[in-house]
Amino acid sequence: MPWREVIRLLLKRRLAVVCFGLICVMALLALFAPWLAPDEALREQIGLDETTGLERPYHPPGWYLYLKPDHPHFEKTGFHTEGEGDKAEQVANPPMPEDKRQWGFFDARTWHLPLGADIGGVSVLARLIRGVRLAFIIGLIPTIISSIIATIMGLAAGYFGKWVDDIITYIISVLASVPLLLLLIAFIQAVRESEAIAGAFESVGVTDKAQRNLYLVLIVIGLTTWIGLCRLVRAEVLKHKNRDYVSAARALGCGEMRILFKHILPNVMHVVIIFFTLSFVGAVGLEVFLSYVGIGVDPTLQTWGRVITAARSELQRSPSVWWPLVGATGFLFTLSLSFSLFGDALRDALDPKLRT
Repeated sequence: MPWREVIRLLLKRRLAVVCFGLICVMALLALFAPWLAPDEALREQIGLDETTGLERPYHPPGWYLYLKPDHPHFEKTGFHTEGEGDKAEQVANPPMPEDKRQWGFFDARTWHLPLGADIGGVSVLARLIRGVRLAFIIGLIPTIISSIIATIMGLAAGYFGKWVDDIITYIISVLASVPLLLLLIAFIQAVRESEAIAGAFESVGVTDKAQRNLYLVLIVIGLTTWIGLCRLVRAEVLKHKNRDYVSAARALGCGEMRILFKHILPNVMHVVIIFFTLSFVGAVGLEVFLSYVGIGVDPTLQTWGRVITAARSELQRSPSVWWPLVGATGFLFTLSLSFSLFGDALRDALDPKLRT
């Protein structure tokens, strides 16, 4: 199907357009993340906030304090020293007066720290913006790896058949018989401390251990999540390899590789594109789960999985510190839902049988 027709069908679906717009916004945030959330904004800030005059650690969102002028955080206005010498001691400052808690809707304090701050006084929004960049890296690298492996293996199994198909099908059966999460955890634990792996990363310029562990997790995810697409590509190739256009190309003297990659591959590419959009979401969600169980990326990297992992125990505090978890979940939900709904619309536009 011509791409103009695909775009025309997508533009008819308002929800798909909205989702694509959200994906573009997220992509722009990822692109400009180092400027929107510089390293200075990610450093711990212990003490009073310059804008609100309240303690920075666990600072609630400004709009939330505007709605709840009786929030306990208004009592955290810092400390002062009383006495001298050995008798000096830190004494808490009095709570913020009631009249100073009545912030206006357009007051700068109301919209300061829109997602609050964490235990270190770091803006949650800054962490999440920096996490958008890593979310795209986490989504793209394993999806690209798995798509390439699955496409090549599926094309070879479906087109050549016989012993090639038997071997690839056997590999798929073996990998499918092992639970994915167990396979991932075993694979990561086995190669994480390998000196050969570390040397291979250093040879391509990746010397930072945190970055190396991140790329290692992503490569492992890519190497273990290609089975589903491979089966789909193989099934599509089996349908196409005996059709008239393939027979005509063979009669004209085209080689096997030319037939496979120039004639058959474009006709099964819609399956790969749809899988790519949906697998992106799966890869991001898988990293969040691995971080939650403690086998994810390094804690120093600002990923959504690390934010959610660190925030899980904060809900038990009194008062509850809910904003890191809600913020990270909201970003993850928005990106995942946008990719999922756009992938559904793309599937309907690319597959004539599903168009309505």
